[in-house]
Amino acid sequence: MDDLFLAGAYPGRPEPAEHQQRLQSLCDAGMRTFINLQEEGETNNSGKPFVRYDNGLRKLAGDQFAHLRFPIPDGGVTSVDRMRSILDAIDLSLAADRPVYVHCFGGMGRTGTTVCCWLLRHGLATRDNVLDLLTQLRQADIERASWKAPENASQEAFVLSWTE
Repeated sequence: MDDLFLAGAYPGRPEPAEHQQRLQSLCDAGMRTFINLQEEGETNNSGKPFVRYDNGLRKLAGDQFAHLRFPIPDGGVTSVDRMRSILDAIDLSLAADRPVYVHCFGGMGRTGTTVCCWLLRHGLATRDNVLDLLTQLRQADIERASWKAPENASQEAFVLSWTE
């Protein structure tokens, strides 16, 4: 299942050629469902809005592509009901053999929280080891492997209190 569920940072780039290359790489990796945890109109650290990527992916993957937005404030947590909806969307896509890419801005806070809840839902981790398991999984992120995920105490508390 390693190649069916990926999670990380915002998949686009400000520079058009880099943006297109990144989208092409994700399509080439088989990603077909993109679960976007960013808020509509969210901006980067320079205050610039993120470049939309859904139309670019649609050109690459046609009707084999889905972009689902479940906005969570940067640095925040969501409701239990919304997290269940996010996890349901991941599971439905995986059940349909549609690989999933989940992301927020940097891929640590909102994304890390989501991945932890998914691992707990599927019995792949326990409350005692889920944060350590996420750290192990994140070693593949060359740029951000050493960064804290989830990012803050409220996100960790959400994960550690997660039940279905």
